[in-house]
Amino acid sequence: MARTAAQPPALATRSGASKVARRKNAARAAGTRKLRARKAGKPSTLASAAALVSGAVATAVKLLPGTRDAADPIALLEADHRRFEALFEAGAATTTRAVKRRTQLLRSLTAELAVHELLEEQLLYPALATHREARAIVLEGTQEHHVADVLLKELHRMRKNDERWGAKLKVLQESIEHHIEEEERRMFPIARGVLDREQLHALGLRMRALRKANGG
Repeated sequence: MARTAAQPPALATRSGASKVARRKNAARAAGTRKLRARKAGKPSTLASAAALVSGAVATAVKLLPGTRDAADPIALLEADHRRFEALFEAGAATTTRAVKRRTQLLRSLTAELAVHELLEEQLLYPALATHREARAIVLEGTQEHHVADVLLKELHRMRKNDERWGAKLKVLQESIEHHIEEEERRMFPIARGVLDREQLHALGLRMRALRKANGG
């Protein structure tokens, strides 16, 4: 019976090393493909940070004398935020005896929030959704609007002299305050970072027209 010649030790070593190298290269390639897939599906942290920095610089420039745009969409939305804060402060000061006052405040708050959400969901959010840096926060903002709408409906159905009414208004206030903080600290700087001056101005003009068409 013929014997198979033994493979020289040096050749066996090189063959084994070659197999290991091929496995490592294949593993690296697979890892790279997975990393690229993950990056394609979520915003880059570096890109988001860059947009935030760029937006912060743009905001600082806006505050310089003579640089404010009357159609600045971010300024329009921030003005809405200040009105929300004032309405919540007034609502927090009411008691169960202030049925008429609570009713008026709730109507004002509902109308203000409805127009604000319309401006964001029809104009700002679509303008940002195409930019990966803003995708996550746009999705969060939409869901926060939904939560606010649910709480508003419950407040309208509840008797204004119910002791739980004030507690529910407080929950809505905290939800809106969180939404405001997220937008003013994250979303709006990103918007200024990814949209140029002409795009922002055009967006502001469309916001003003839409607000006017909806009684704002």
